[in-house]
Amino acid sequence: MEKKPVYKGLGGRRFAQKPEDWTHLNGDILVPKDHPRIRFRGQMDLLEARVVRVQAELAERHAPEALVGDLESVVELCRQIIRGEVLDAALPTGDIIGLSPQELRRQSHDPQGVFGVEYMKPPSHTLGFVYAALNELRAQARVAETAAVAAFSGRPTEVQRDILRTMNRLSSAFHILMCRVLSGYYDR
Repeated sequence: MEKKPVYKGLGGRRFAQKPEDWTHLNGDILVPKDHPRIRFRGQMDLLEARVVRVQAELAERHAPEALVGDLESVVELCRQIIRGEVLDAALPTGDIIGLSPQELRRQSHDPQGVFGVEYMKPPSHTLGFVYAALNELRAQARVAETAAVAAFSGRPTEVQRDILRTMNRLSSAFHILMCRVLSGYYDR
């Protein structure tokens, strides 16, 4: 006789089959689809999708390959964050858009000194499509970051603390990309 799988929900609930409004948190552990960690994963999926869409638009507009490449490093980081969260696996250490965490912080806090542009120049249609698209990605990164904070409140694991640090750096990376665009960095 064939044995049916048993799914375990948080809190000790057991299911003979997976309810449609529940999903896998880890392995055979199920949670409702509005669980904070599932919401965070959804925000990361959305961020990755938007970065890829912007890359495609930039490539069609013949934007500098270096900018498209910097965005590819962000796509890879998004994938690493999602993988790390699902598997509770350490994130690879490394640069974001070619910058160490220390350099990200320095450049994002001193755009006037580094790029000759004002700090967080308010977005405007007059600054062009690229600046507007990067600002949208920065804002989406902030939404994903707040979802991470909600998902990992309480007693986060070391991996979750690392994800929170990385999410903070990610929005800084978008700010730096915006500053680079304004300064003509990619036109050189």
